[in-house]
Amino acid sequence: MNDAIHPRRLGVGSHVRVVAPARSLSIISPNVREIADAKLAEMGLTRSYGQRAEFNETLSSADPRDRVLDLEEAFTDPSVDSIFTSIGGFNSIELLTMLDFVKIARNPKIICGYSDITVMVNAIHAMTGMVTYYGPHYSSLGMRDGNEFTLSYLRACLFSDEPFTVEASSRWSQDAWFINQDDRTFEPNPGIVVIQPGEAEGRLVGGNINAFRLLNGTRFAPSLTGALLFLENDGLDKDMTPVEFNRRLETILLQRGGDTVKGLIVGRFKTEAKMSTEQLTAIIASKEELAGKPVIAGVDFGHTMPMITIPIGGTARVTATRGEPRFEIIRH
Repeated sequence: MNDAIHPRRLGVGSHVRVVAPARSLSIISPNVREIADAKLAEMGLTRSYGQRAEFNETLSSADPRDRVLDLEEAFTDPSVDSIFTSIGGFNSIELLTMLDFVKIARNPKIICGYSDITVMVNAIHAMTGMVTYYGPHYSSLGMRDGNEFTLSYLRACLFSDEPFTVEASSRWSQDAWFINQDDRTFEPNPGIVVIQPGEAEGRLVGGNINAFRLLNGTRFAPSLTGALLFLENDGLDKDMTPVEFNRRLETILLQRGGDTVKGLIVGRFKTEAKMSTEQLTAIIASKEELAGKPVIAGVDFGHTMPMITIPIGGTARVTATRGEPRFEIIRH
C-alpha cells in the first residue's frame, strides 16, 4: 500500500514557478527560455521565476540562503501549482539542513528536475513523504526539436492520475543541443533491454547515481527497504566509466535496506561511457543484493534526451521477460 502524499495534478491554467536550487537561471540563454515558455504555454501552463533565481555569485549559484528562500516561497505561495528547477549543477546538497520540511509538507506541490536535483527531490520525499518527480528541468523544455516524447511523459505523469506504461523512444540524442539547436544528431533507439529476468512491484527511489550516493548515511536519504531503485549515470569524465558505475552502485546497495530492494531500472548511458550490455550484465551479476531480482536498462531517463518523468515515492511494476521488458508506472 502506498501512503505517500500525492501532490495535486496540473491542468490548464496551472502556474509553474521556476527556481534554481543548484546553478543559476542566469546561465540559461534567452532562446532556450523562449522555447521553454512556449512549450509550457502549449500545455496551458503559466510561468513565473523565483525572485532570486537569477542570482549568480559562487559556483554559478546564488547564496544557499537565497536558494532556500526561493524554494520555500514557491511551496507556500498559494498561486503556485508546481515547481520546476531551472537546471542542475553540483550543490543542491547545501540546502538540506536549511530547508523547513514541515513547511513543505504542509504545502504539497509537484517539484520536478533531474541530475543534481536528485538530492533535492529524494530528500523532500524522505523528509515529508511527498511524491516528487525526476524529470525535465525548465531548461530541458527549451530543446526545440525532438522533445515530443519528453513532453508526452511529462503530461502522463503530472497531468493525470492514470497508470501508464513506459515505451522506448524511437530515437535519442546526446548532443549539446543547448549550444546549437540547428546542429542536431539523433540515433536509433535499441530500446529497453533485460539485464536480469524477474518481476517486481515497489516504491520508486533514485535518480543520478553520483548525486544519489551523496545522501548515503544521512537522514535525508530515502528508505531503500522494499524499493524499486532507478539510477542513471551522467557525462562527467571518470564518472562515466563502468568501473565508477560499479562501485557507486555498490555503495548504494550497502546502505541499510539495500539488500531488500526489489529491482533496478537503469537509464540510458552516453556512448562515451563505453558501457556494453555485457559489462552491465556482469556488474549486476556481481551484486548479491540484486540476485534473482529484475533489472532492465536503456530506459529513457537521465543525461540523454528524450526523457520520461519518474515519480519518486510513486509505485511501479517491472516485468523483465527476455524480449518483452515492461515498465509500468502504477501510481504517481
